[in-house]
Formats: sequence, C-alpha cells, structure tokens
Amino acid sequence: EFCEHWASTKTNGEEKGIVLLLELTEKVYAQNRTKQTSKSNRLKFLWGYLRKYKRFFVQLILGLLLGSLLQLIFPFLTQAIVDTGIGGKDIGFVWLVLLAEMMLLFSRTAIDFIRSKILLHISTRINISLISDFFIKL
Repeated sequence: EFCEHWASTKTNGEEKGIVLLLELTEKVYAQNRTKQTSKSNRLKFLWGYLRKYKRFFVQLILGLLLGSLLQLIFPFLTQAIVDTGIGGKDIGFVWLVLLAEMMLLFSRTAIDFIRSKILLHISTRINISLISDFFIKL
C-alpha cells in the first residue's frame, strides 16, 4: 500500500523518490523538561502584568460583593411586600417597597456597568502590554 501511493520517478528502470526522515535529538527532550518547569513560571509571568492593576481588581471585587448584596436583598423585600403590605392591606407600604426595589435595581445596573468598564479598561491595558512586549522580543 505504501508503494502504491509513493510519488516517485523512474530512472534507469528503477523507482526513485525523496524521503524526509526526522529524528528526535537530545535538544527536544531538554526543551520538554524545561517546559514542565516553566508552567509554574507562567503564573509569575502573568502576575507581573496583573500586579500593576491591583487597585482596579480591588474595585472589581468590591463591586461584585456590593452587587451580590443588593441582589440578596430582593427576596426579603418581596417577602415584606407579601407579608406586611398585602397581608395588612397597606398600599403605601407596597409602593414604598416597590420604589426601594426599583432603586436597588438601578443601583445594581450602575454597579454592573462600572464593573464592566473597569474590566474592559484592565483587559485592554494588559493586552496592549502583552502584545507590545511580544513585539519588543521579536
């Protein structure tokens, strides 16, 4: 089967062709050993770029915590509407809690918007730094 698909020429009645023979050298094995140790260095390499933006990461984490806290309040407000507002037939309380829920919704949207802008800012700067360092090494 190998000979059937072999691209060859006939010279003096004998088929001849070209073969590319690749053999692994010790250099390849040495590179594989260094690649295994460099996996721990990848985080150190990336940390060098992330360290510059600690303040922004703190803001992202605070925004995440605040947004989660605001989201956690919604079920309690809904329970208060049902228990106190509807159960006690107090329409003023229902409107007050609905207004509070609307304000919490707008606040959460604003926090998410700010978080996305910060994340875009960080990712853009880190990407530009990585690409520029790559081009410098070329």
